[in-house]
Amino acid sequence: MSEVYEDFGGKRPKDEKKVKPKAKANKKEKPPVKSAVKPEPEREVRRDAVQHSSVHQSSVQHSSVRRNLAQGGYELHHIGVLDGIRAVAILIVVWFHFWQQSWIMPVAGPVNLDWLPRNGAIMVDMMILLSGFCLFLPYAREMVYGERAAGTADFYVKRVARIAPSYYIAVAVALVIALIAGEYGNIGGMFGDLIPHIFFLHNWFPAASQMTHLNGVLWTVGVEVQFYLLFPLIVKYFKKNPMITYWAMVLVGLVSSWLIGHNFAVIDQSYWLNNTFTFASVYANGILGAYVYVAMTKDRKRNRAEGIFFTAVALACIWLYKILCQSRMNYISETKWQVDYRYLLSLVFLVFTVSTVLSARWFRAVWDNAVMRFLAEISFNLYIWHQYISVKLKDFHIPRYEGDVPPNMVGDTAWQWQYFIVCIVLSLAVATFMTYVVERPLAKLIRKRFSQ
Repeated sequence: MSEVYEDFGGKRPKDEKKVKPKAKANKKEKPPVKSAVKPEPEREVRRDAVQHSSVHQSSVQHSSVRRNLAQGGYELHHIGVLDGIRAVAILIVVWFHFWQQSWIMPVAGPVNLDWLPRNGAIMVDMMILLSGFCLFLPYAREMVYGERAAGTADFYVKRVARIAPSYYIAVAVALVIALIAGEYGNIGGMFGDLIPHIFFLHNWFPAASQMTHLNGVLWTVGVEVQFYLLFPLIVKYFKKNPMITYWAMVLVGLVSSWLIGHNFAVIDQSYWLNNTFTFASVYANGILGAYVYVAMTKDRKRNRAEGIFFTAVALACIWLYKILCQSRMNYISETKWQVDYRYLLSLVFLVFTVSTVLSARWFRAVWDNAVMRFLAEISFNLYIWHQYISVKLKDFHIPRYEGDVPPNMVGDTAWQWQYFIVCIVLSLAVATFMTYVVERPLAKLIRKRFSQ
């Protein structure tokens, strides 16, 4: 049984009582008083003892794994810091879209944060990376600690429960409004837009991506779902050979980005920019990040020196991100920059994410708190609704304005701020309602009905 206690440092668990061997019966002693309960045959006792030993050994091994996962001060199941990173990434994307519509410049005296919303679109790459990180985390625990991860069927059920309710409702609402407003010229145009959205393939069809009337930001959901379909296969090969699988995915991303960049002048740039293949390297870095982080936590404990070091690295990544944003604004084309630097940007995001998770307590608290947790919980609905709301508010002249020219185009600062505030409040309200009243109950129902 010594191997059972290896994860306890060679010590016996406290609840494991040492059993003293029975003394041999003395023939001269009086026979014991017969019990009212008939003793079981010896072979039955032995069989029960073997079964008890097997169950006990399995229980101790499972407990040892759980204890290993908890020791050292590292989070390996729900990593709170990732909630904050996701929330901030989505807030920057939201800011970018509101900035596009309102034209409010974040400049006050010597403080100029214009570079932040202006480059907000590239935070979608951080969202893709976090998706790969979080989805692979259970499999990283399985590889490093031996904790069994969910099967393929359960994985798909959870993904459908998480994505489908809010997504299809958003598509349905946009479709109804488009039909009422007469935005489709003919029935063929409507189905050309709707059908790819139903099957999460809309980023492959210009009519359903560049000219869609069904909410422009939903292209990212298509990319995510396409990776979900491939994810069990990616996991299978990554578990067998992590580095070959990682570099294969990176190669797919780099080659597709090179082909797009090489033919940039003769292709539909905005359409090919968000091609699924170009995100393969970003997704690969998310998966690698989860594996590296979990591997780093084994047989280690958090310490002050480690926290200081990784806090410094995370802050350096923020500084480097600003440099990359400035580089993008000065590039020949901001769109082409995203294609040419997508892998490099994802490496910065990877280092930042892992470093923040390993950083000092005070720095982790910035990302892991009640506000960040709330924003992370509503983040999916905030993302899929915010741009549609901001566009439709302006279409419906809310806040009220006269004429066909939006007030932001003529420098009406008062209207710009009113519009900006309405966008924020309404987007948060809709996201909160959709998350807690619609998404969660429906997701629970789906999991209950289809989970194995």
